[in-house]
Formats: sequence, C-alpha cells, structure tokens
Amino acid sequence: MRKHVKHRPTARILLINPQNEVLLYKTHFDPEVELPPRWLTPGGGIDDGETELNAAVRELFEETGMIIQESDLAEPVLVASGTWLWGDGIHSHTYTDTIFRYQVETFIPDTSGFTKDELRDVLEIKWWNVQELLDSGEQLAPHELADWLRDNIPSN
Repeated sequence: MRKHVKHRPTARILLINPQNEVLLYKTHFDPEVELPPRWLTPGGGIDDGETELNAAVRELFEETGMIIQESDLAEPVLVASGTWLWGDGIHSHTYTDTIFRYQVETFIPDTSGFTKDELRDVLEIKWWNVQELLDSGEQLAPHELADWLRDNIPSN
C-alpha cells in the first residue's frame, strides 16, 4: 500500500540567456526520498502567506543572488502537478511547480544565499543548450519540463 507523505508547492524561474540556454541546477531529493538527482530551475517551496510570485522572486535571490521585482515576471509559462514515488516504492509526495520565464544575460550564480540543505543537495549548476539537454537523457523536474523546453525554446 502506498503512503502519501506531503504536497510540495513550489515557485520557480526558468532563466534563459541570449543563446537560448537555460540555467538548471542538478540536485538530490531530500535523503529520505531515495531517488536519483534531477535537473531543475532555480526556485523552491512557497512559504506560508506567500504567493507564487513572492516565492519565485525570493527563491531566485536566495539561489542566484539576482534581484528582480514581481512586476518583471509575466504569467507562469508552466504549471505542472504530479507525484514522485520514493525509492522505497511505498512513500510518495505530490507537487505543483509554478514556473515563470525570465530573459537574462549569462552570469555565474551567487550561491552564498544557499540554505544548509541546498549546500548538501546541489551537485552542479549549468547553462544548458536545450537540444543537448534533451539528448543527454538526464532527468528533469517537473516531468513536463522537457516537453515544454522542446516546444518553446529554439535550439541554436
């Protein structure tokens, strides 16, 4: 019998540079989840009392050092919900990822705002060419992100 552990709503920002590369972080899940790492956009959990926009702007600063205003973001480009079945085959958690798009110049993220968990969990930060990413076989989160990138970001 499966056991649902939690629901995790997140707000994320897909950063795209002039070469149509996307900034992604390769991260571990929380240790108890026991799943292999996956690539995802900067962002994270929505705190009590925050909107998706509030959380996206806060998380972007914490994970990259970039300061933007809520008014800099348009409507979300992707809202994806689903389930991650944990490595034990019993436990699972659901998620809803709200992803905004933001055009930037290429930069090196300032990770000095990382939490203790982010310092533990973030394995790599990379600007990816979308086609190379899709061809790599690397796991992306949310599950729908690969199709969205394929359909919306031209490869250079």
